[in-house]
Amino acid sequence: MEVRVLPVLRALFESLGRAGVRYCHWKSNWRLPETLRGETDLDLLVHRADTSRFLAVVGALRLKPGSGEDHPSVCHCYGCDDESGRLFDLHVYYRLITGGTIKGYHLPVEEMLLRGAQPTEAGVYVPEPAAELVLFVIRKSLDYAVAIEALIPREWKAAADELRWLMSQGATDRDVRRLLAEYLPSVDFALFRKLRDAIESGRWGVGRFRLGRALASRLRPYRRFAGPSATLARSGRAWRKAWRTLQGGTPPQALLSGGAVIGVVGSDGSGKSTVVGEVSRWLGEFLSVATIHGGKPPPSVPTALPRLLLPLLRRMMPGYRSTRIELRAAVATEPAAMRTGPLLLFALRALMLAYERKKLLIRAHRKAANGTLVLSDRYPTRQPGVPEGAMLHFLREDPRSLYRWLARVEERTYGEIPQPDLVLRLDVPLELAVQRNLTRSKPGGPEPTDYLRQRHAKSSELEFAGVPTYRIRTDTMVEETVRAVKPILWNAL
Repeated sequence: MEVRVLPVLRALFESLGRAGVRYCHWKSNWRLPETLRGETDLDLLVHRADTSRFLAVVGALRLKPGSGEDHPSVCHCYGCDDESGRLFDLHVYYRLITGGTIKGYHLPVEEMLLRGAQPTEAGVYVPEPAAELVLFVIRKSLDYAVAIEALIPREWKAAADELRWLMSQGATDRDVRRLLAEYLPSVDFALFRKLRDAIESGRWGVGRFRLGRALASRLRPYRRFAGPSATLARSGRAWRKAWRTLQGGTPPQALLSGGAVIGVVGSDGSGKSTVVGEVSRWLGEFLSVATIHGGKPPPSVPTALPRLLLPLLRRMMPGYRSTRIELRAAVATEPAAMRTGPLLLFALRALMLAYERKKLLIRAHRKAANGTLVLSDRYPTRQPGVPEGAMLHFLREDPRSLYRWLARVEERTYGEIPQPDLVLRLDVPLELAVQRNLTRSKPGGPEPTDYLRQRHAKSSELEFAGVPTYRIRTDTMVEETVRAVKPILWNAL
């Protein structure tokens, strides 16, 4: 049966072959069909002398190197298949770093894996069965070499199933003896057989721990850490894992090119929230991702108490809600004719909103500086009179000095908000936006149609000077829109 392979992976394997890069997919080949569909990581061992050629190939296919790997000679490269939109992770090894939670050993078996590697029907190279079997048994046995790690729950039955699969691929005891003698002479075949039988049993016990300790003793020359250093490394890893769990379990991986703040803008009804949600789930499979709402920021310490009064004020003065005041300004109705009290409240609310947006976006850019991809549903702009821009522009020439000053403060606050790293601008026809507004479920009901028409016209004027901006039509099905967004965004990062 033909194995389905992501087109970009097939292109990768063909390009590596043409470039003469020596590599192999060195573990978990019993799940190779799932791997080639991009459902699990691809673990590639690359000959260290071919590093430059390998990086040139993956770069030509727009794969992006990651940062944050704790182990030397190991890195991640992330790619996107344009046809399916699926992200995948190449876990690239230039030396075999493995063993337990801290990967505490460098095993000198790279040549063992690469020398006998053969291509599969899908085009990817895999080691000879005996070589993969030797390394599998050693890796799984080292999981039980330290008491604290031996207590970690593991999938014993799955390991036994994989072992039986490897043994069915044609690996003979004679081949195993030969490879051990040549590459790991400190591990005799008698010990290897006991380790193999313990894995095949699918059970855990003190005997398995003792076997793991015996193996660790034989592999002592290949340890990456001395005794105390290994304990410190395990403790540090445990603390980092606990901290990530407290933060919501966000993956620690980031692109080597760094994080970014991505503004998703457009008129009401253009699908901004939907796109942000779908793209966040897509990127978040491998990378550190956060989402914010640049139009409706959370309250800050100075604004929390006044915020509590907003629902009451809306009920008391329904004629002075932001939507209606914006409409008056848009059609040149004299806002200054409004009563002083409601106008002042509106101006103070606009200043609060500008301040909250500024604080939110500064935090977003701080996250991006540390590698996170931040998706902002709407993005504040320095343009006055447009959605998510300054709202007091109509007071800049007001005869009352207080209102002129408030307008200047608001404009200055928006000017201090950092620009996004890139913008996805969603375009939707006006009538479709009106229809979506009337049919979607929203607290408080749909927006007034006149207000939405005015916002749609103003959204067409949105500009982010000097920021890469990509226009995307959203008058199709959600799936088609997201499929169009993915390659555009991936290539821009």
